[in-house]
Order: sequence, then structure tokens, then C-alpha cells
Amino acid sequence: MINKITSRMISSQIRKVLLNVWDPIGIQNEPNAQDEYDGYVGEIYGLLVRKATDQEITDRLLYIVQDTMGLDAAKAEDMQPTVRALREIRL
Repeated sequence: MINKITSRMISSQIRKVLLNVWDPIGIQNEPNAQDEYDGYVGEIYGLLVRKATDQEITDRLLYIVQDTMGLDAAKAEDMQPTVRALREIRL
């Protein structure tokens, strides 16, 4: 079981990865948009905790980018740096 402090630290690290590595809409340097991806943190956290495969994480990120954000040009390989960075987070 992960305690609250550890859980918050992990969530913060996921948030940083989404903002600094993933950043499909290019807002990492926009001070007023730093919370833009916060709605995805819990979902990604859940995938990591349940030990989802890299493919499952890639598929989910790609779905968010293509279907939720409407960025049809995104490809699975575009998600790989994000998956690698997420895997570096210690659970």
C-alpha cells in the first residue's frame, strides 16, 4: 500500500512527465496552463500501479491525444519518450 505522501510525490512526478515530456499541445512554458494535463494524472497513476504494459500506456496516451485532444497526426512512436519517463518513476 502506498501512503499519502508517497502517492502525492508520484502524482507530482507523473504531472511533470506529462507537462515536460508528453506535452502534446505545447503548453509547458505557459504559466497559466500548467494544470492542463492534471486530469490525466490519476489515470496514468492507475496504469502504473496495476503494472500496465508499455503498449497499454502508449495506447492510452495516444487515445487521449487523438480522440480527446483531436490531434490526429500523433503516432504511437511519439508516446515512447513519455512511456520511458513514466517507467523511471519509482512506485
